[in-house]
Amino acid sequence: MAFCSRKLNPVQTRCRTAERELLSAAETLKEHRNTLLGQQIEVFTDHKNPVCKHFNTERVVRWRLLTEEFGPKLTHVKGVNKTVADALSRLKIAEEEFSAEAFANELANEEEEFPTGHPLSCEETAFRQKKDRWLQNKFRTQPKLHVKKPCAFSDSMHKLIAKNDKICVPKSLQHKCAEWHHLTLMHPGEQRLELTTAQRCTWIGLKPTCVRVCKNCKNCTASKERDQKTGLLPPKPTPEIIPWHTPCVDPAGPCKFGDKKKPETHIELHCVTMADPATGFFETVEIGQKIADAIANWLEIHWLARHPWPTK
Repeated sequence: MAFCSRKLNPVQTRCRTAERELLSAAETLKEHRNTLLGQQIEVFTDHKNPVCKHFNTERVVRWRLLTEEFGPKLTHVKGVNKTVADALSRLKIAEEEFSAEAFANELANEEEEFPTGHPLSCEETAFRQKKDRWLQNKFRTQPKLHVKKPCAFSDSMHKLIAKNDKICVPKSLQHKCAEWHHLTLMHPGEQRLELTTAQRCTWIGLKPTCVRVCKNCKNCTASKERDQKTGLLPPKPTPEIIPWHTPCVDPAGPCKFGDKKKPETHIELHCVTMADPATGFFETVEIGQKIADAIANWLEIHWLARHPWPTK
């Protein structure tokens, strides 16, 4: 769905309503020419005059010829049933939406359109620090500890409240900051996340926030090693858990395909499968004959020559 509009020139303002209706159709087709040309188009109008084939003025003939380039089908629809085209002009808008308070809220929302990708852009941090009453109070009551540090971002400069040369993160950005560092650093632990975040940022409760972010991370919860040492003995070093200790070789076949009566379509396949039970890595190779010499030859070529030599 698309809308387009333009201002009428002085001559067009003196046209009749039916003529302006045909003009709007012609201008719409002209505006979206690259999209509509070559398509099956049906134009709905609430005036019957543009649908007729008799024209009174040359101006209407010229506009109608312009529309014929697209080959549209003109269909008459009653005005009460054509609600889409008149949505902008007949939309009910309350008076409160034009009040000064509504415009102030709209301007406030426009100010909150900050760069995405990094939660600590200087522009957004400066805006959030001004909204944080607790941080502003600390800046006024403790001017020696909390100072404004100039920080450059792209082509703009912003002054941020800092403590010990570290940016004081407002409360609204604390969880977002810790979560961004956790995802960007590829899911580090609680201590590593805290130390890395504290290199540039600071706030009260930094450690609990990092702990909460790590515990709520679904990937960390799924991949975290479970502590099962209590009450259990360590597993014995069996060949099944030692990588590249004992390879398993198993020949298979023959696998027959096609009709035996038709030699040109009949196929018999022999293969051998080599696998390592500890790592789960395996390879399957087609062999010509199912004999011990052929299997040993393919085992040496495809397994022993490319993988660690087994103990047994």
